[in-house]
Amino acid sequence: MQRAMQAELSAQKFSVISILNQLHVPTTKASDAIESLHKQIQQADDDAQQERQKHDASDASKASPDDVLLLNVGGAELRVKRQRLTQGGGVEGTLLATLFGGSSDDRFIKLTDRDNQEWIVIDMDSAAFKVIHKAILAAETIRSATHPTANTQASISHLLEDARRRNFTGLHDYWIRKMLSAIASAAAGTIGAVAEPKMRLSGNPKDLNDFVEAVGCFVTVFAAEKVRLEGEQEAARQRYKNVGNEIKAVTPFLRPLNGSESIRSVDVCGEKIATTQSTIDEMSDKLRNRFDMWSRPVEDVQADHVSRMVDHYRRKRLGASPAEMAVVLKMASATEQAAFDINAFMYGLTDESPKASKAHQTFGGLGQVPSTRQRQFDFAQMLNGVQYKIVQQGSGAKPTSNQRVKFDVIEWRDGFDGQDKIGEHRGPEHLVSSCAGWLQEVLTDMRVGEVRRLILPATLSGSGETVYIEYRLLASLVSITS
Repeated sequence: MQRAMQAELSAQKFSVISILNQLHVPTTKASDAIESLHKQIQQADDDAQQERQKHDASDASKASPDDVLLLNVGGAELRVKRQRLTQGGGVEGTLLATLFGGSSDDRFIKLTDRDNQEWIVIDMDSAAFKVIHKAILAAETIRSATHPTANTQASISHLLEDARRRNFTGLHDYWIRKMLSAIASAAAGTIGAVAEPKMRLSGNPKDLNDFVEAVGCFVTVFAAEKVRLEGEQEAARQRYKNVGNEIKAVTPFLRPLNGSESIRSVDVCGEKIATTQSTIDEMSDKLRNRFDMWSRPVEDVQADHVSRMVDHYRRKRLGASPAEMAVVLKMASATEQAAFDINAFMYGLTDESPKASKAHQTFGGLGQVPSTRQRQFDFAQMLNGVQYKIVQQGSGAKPTSNQRVKFDVIEWRDGFDGQDKIGEHRGPEHLVSSCAGWLQEVLTDMRVGEVRRLILPATLSGSGETVYIEYRLLASLVSITS
């Protein structure tokens, strides 16, 4: 009886139900692993889609390559085929192609003309845009005229290559690099080669051959599918990252998600120069007023001079380096540089008089725009070591140490109007006698309405480094009496 029971129990271990029960857990685990990868891939793509929707991205598939886009680029009106901004060697995958690919169509800044046509506003230098567009047209002409068997790949990549050789110091190199640099990484669909699992198919009991072969086949297919899905997962993650990169790159050229972007323009010798309010907010007061307050045309200043000044601030708004911003301030000849310096001073782009600018040509090299440190010799120095320059004269009274004053202040680490801004405060009020000793000396020497720039030495700054500060004295308030 006992032997019979043992035999029955042993047989039960190898029943179909028993074997399937033992295989249930590992096969379920394998199935769950594959299902989990599918879900992660779908989640990454859903996240990318939600990110696009959050930024009001259009459906790019609805945009036709043959669409004719009406563009207002820095004030210049152009009619351009969409495919001439999105297709071709050196174009695809760039900021230029992404911007005009169709996904930004609903968020472009637009102007409506008298004929009720909508013009897409692109706040960049029109001359730089024309250089890029001209190169695309030339490449397309070469490609279409080449015999099909020649397999010639016409490209505009030479624009970037030439700019690199110039170390991006050419007049339009900033825009060439910005518009033609790739903003998305390739999303590969596989990760390496599949290493086929090794299973011992010989030496097993003959009755297990079919079982081992079936299991081996499953393991091989599972390994291959897992590697394929891991590749798809990495590609989906990269697609999500690319969406973020694209949104970050195109956003400065689009209207805000909540609100609108005003466009300001000025007629300079019959040429329209336009820019966004965001760029104007970066400008000096005098140039800002030319766009915001004075509507009359400009007849006695070269259009190129004004467009360069505007482009200087466009670049600043987009985070260009001081060197990239300075490129547009350098003219081709000494005579042209002298004329530009006069206009730049007139519009507040520089705080130097033309006479001082002429002296700097001897100091820093003919035709060069001197750096902030080179310009320090033009500053007076107080007994406490603070260097200062009066940028705008005031007409009010000088405050006393027992008065409260109201002022605007901006501080930089890298020079006036630099990129490394420490802080900016509008309208704080302070009792003069409660300020640092050096600041008391400065404030009691200023008149209401005066704008003064200071170079604060490291010994006084408290941070151990030189600080560049601009004060605008707004008001001198009621005296404190004991």
